[in-house]
Amino acid sequence: MRLRIRGLTAGWTRVPTVDGVDADVPEGGLTALVGPNGSGKSTLLKTVYRALRPRAGRRLLGEEDLLGLDRREAARRVGVLGQDQGGGFDFTAEEAVALGRVPHTGPFGGLGAADREAVAEALERTGCAAFADRPLSRLSGGERQRVLLARALAQRPRLLVLDEPTNHLDPRHQFAVLELVAGLGTTVLAALHTLDLAAAYADRVVALRAGRVAAAGTPAEVFAPEPLRAVFGLEGTLLADPVTGRPRLLTRPAGAPAAPGGSGTPGRAAHAPRR
Repeated sequence: MRLRIRGLTAGWTRVPTVDGVDADVPEGGLTALVGPNGSGKSTLLKTVYRALRPRAGRRLLGEEDLLGLDRREAARRVGVLGQDQGGGFDFTAEEAVALGRVPHTGPFGGLGAADREAVAEALERTGCAAFADRPLSRLSGGERQRVLLARALAQRPRLLVLDEPTNHLDPRHQFAVLELVAGLGTTVLAALHTLDLAAAYADRVVALRAGRVAAAGTPAEVFAPEPLRAVFGLEGTLLADPVTGRPRLLTRPAGAPAAPGGSGTPGRAAHAPRR
């Protein structure tokens, strides 16, 4: 189910953090939200999953404005993995993931067969099944991050909102999580700090700068020389990974001196296959 953001203005102080944002998140793909620190990524995501009420604008999931849904219906449709999201009480990993079924069962409802299946599938897909019985307090930061992703997947939402989903993860699990997210077939909006990961896994990229959309399009369009320099102050080269075929983005500060023997000019962007 596609998400359309129109004229969104929101913030925590009198001066809005995001101002008049229009953005499209196509159905069934991974849209990466990127931008410098303080550009408004987390604020925008919080308005989408209703942790922050916008001052103006609409957030249309399909044809319905998320603001018009009751809390339980909104929780059924939108799964969330926020930054540094706590696990609450010291549940086991499996119990924490089972909380993702609360929008479907109610806070005091028992898990039916379909709920148990959703929990088991989420644990397996995120690589958490091996420590399903272990308390959250005995998990590493990366393991807890994967449990929280599994909890969001167990909701089986129409839209998955992820704020820095690779936070706390080692490089191997960063790739594994984004490989999983990109292949879900669910509409995903994810704030990503690492531009190379956005280039490799996103179908679409929305770049924010100072609370407004500075560029939007495919990774090849957003990470082209002009927007890359204007938004991030970087120069870069988009190449096809010789092993995976995915795009890889190599960057350096704009104006940085070339290495001895180098030309100092970014290479031509490679239009690699997305999958």
